[in-house]
Amino acid sequence: MTAQADSGQSRAIEGLRRVVKRVLAFDEIGVLAALLIIGLLLSLTTDSFLTTSNLLQVARQASYYGIMAVGMVFALSMGDVDLSVGSILMFVAIITAILLRAAIPLPVAVVLGLTAGALCGFINGLLSVTLRIPTIIVTLGTMSIYRGLALVFSNAKPISNFPKNNLFFKLGGSTIMGIPTSVVVMIVVAVLGYILFSRAAFGMRVMAIGSNKQAAQFAGVRIVRHRLLVMTLVGLCAGIAGVMALGFLQTADPSTGPGMELYVIASAIIGGTALTGGSGSIPGAILGALIIAMIRNGLVLLGFSAYWGIVATGVVIILAVALDRFVKRK
Repeated sequence: MTAQADSGQSRAIEGLRRVVKRVLAFDEIGVLAALLIIGLLLSLTTDSFLTTSNLLQVARQASYYGIMAVGMVFALSMGDVDLSVGSILMFVAIITAILLRAAIPLPVAVVLGLTAGALCGFINGLLSVTLRIPTIIVTLGTMSIYRGLALVFSNAKPISNFPKNNLFFKLGGSTIMGIPTSVVVMIVVAVLGYILFSRAAFGMRVMAIGSNKQAAQFAGVRIVRHRLLVMTLVGLCAGIAGVMALGFLQTADPSTGPGMELYVIASAIIGGTALTGGSGSIPGAILGALIIAMIRNGLVLLGFSAYWGIVATGVVIILAVALDRFVKRK
């Protein structure tokens, strides 16, 4: 009996060791720890942070960043970056709102809106590939173009007054098993993005391009094709976020979107995606989005101006990149 007990105890200890090793091997453990620490600090310093309504608000805000961050992980891992995602979000929301107000059937309006987002991303990639200009420069220009088109189409005014009892707006402001719809969509997008990025050949090729473009080309990877596909994916993710934002807000405001690219890029970087390309993390980007949303929410609860959230995001980006460089040197 003693021998059997000792054997059972040994198996239990060995199982525990395996669990600990898996936890410590989790690449995003540092990001998760930071998220928990920030949450703990805010729960101790504010009275309303841990309320259900506030946590749902944080999750909903993070969902828009997170959806777009999934696409941004692919772009950054490939060595590219898209500064136009906020403008694409606004452009898609405006287009979809115009179609819905014109009594276009809901599925058609949403599909056309998402197509517009994917097309914007494809144009970004096509211009970069054709003109041989870095995507950061191309998207710096298209950021203004897409924003300008949205202002033109909307006459620089919010679009609302949609048909009453529209199912789309009911879904946009509803919850699924207590979870906001946009958060559920973010989870679905993140799972699909994780499979494509970490479990499919496409993701491996994207990281290979980011690590060494010439070596990837010699290995038979079609650089141009993958760049176009990734930039199209980034535009599609921004379009999904735009549609979800429209569904919740029930209005398409031309002032929504610009500047959001900062939070999206920050989410990816905080989550462990390298600015220099070659590596990335979809789960980390989602955790990064939650951290950004939590910091912005916490500052407001502590009585600071909402504008301090922009300052805090910039500081967090610098710290995240500096920490990543320091760890890699070690």
